[in-house]
Amino acid sequence: MPIGASVLFGALSIAAQACGNSSEDPGPRAGSSTPAATRSATPSAAAPSQSPPPAAEPEPAPEPSAVPAPPAATAATGAPAPSVSLLTVVDKQHALPPGYVPPDLAPLAAAYLAPGFGGSLSADAKAALERMLSDAYAAGHDIYVRSAYRSYAEQERTFAYWVNVLGELEARRVSAEPGHSEHQLGTAADLTTADVDYDLTEAFAETPAGRWLAENEYRYGFALSYPAGAEAVTGYAYEPWHYRYIGPDQAAAWRSSGLTLVEYLRAVGG
Repeated sequence: MPIGASVLFGALSIAAQACGNSSEDPGPRAGSSTPAATRSATPSAAAPSQSPPPAAEPEPAPEPSAVPAPPAATAATGAPAPSVSLLTVVDKQHALPPGYVPPDLAPLAAAYLAPGFGGSLSADAKAALERMLSDAYAAGHDIYVRSAYRSYAEQERTFAYWVNVLGELEARRVSAEPGHSEHQLGTAADLTTADVDYDLTEAFAETPAGRWLAENEYRYGFALSYPAGAEAVTGYAYEPWHYRYIGPDQAAAWRSSGLTLVEYLRAVGG
């Protein structure tokens, strides 16, 4: 998440495109599989088209996709979980606590994951995303998840990585500080396709798959968090790959409002 102009994930690409964008996701996850053999509008059907593995990416690699347990201190003290909803604002001013972990994380089916990556989402977001990607596949578009839930600790390492690569000023345009990433909510995902070599890049918006998402995401309850030309409002550069689940009714209302997602969430009291 959060996390625009275009960017690929090697440091050379970033240097070549200084106004480019980062996914906050420095590299593939260890131990995850290539897309499985089933994907359709229903839980099982035709296989997605075969795609080559992505190019090697810089370290550090993100954490394994296993669902982490809440911190021991929280369990020991019996402290109540923070109040977090589908409409919770997470931006540069509003953070999640370090110990927040969505209570219903579930791993995404391998058929929906980019080669070499893993990922989990909260149950409702997972079901909606898999349905959306299945319908996209039925319409002729192979879209895959490159990054989904990201823990506070993983975001801490990721942000430090981009500060080291880009310097702090540029890193803050393309990556979130720990606690300030929508990925920690378990309802945000970064999407990609073989057409852009599974990278997270502005070029994704101009692919048939990217255009299909931009036209249909709200029908499945998703909203684009960081649109073009809105960095002064969102605090982040353009990310045509970053979608957050807020539910179909709210997504339809957001779409009709003409607001950026963060403006809409602030308006409805998220």
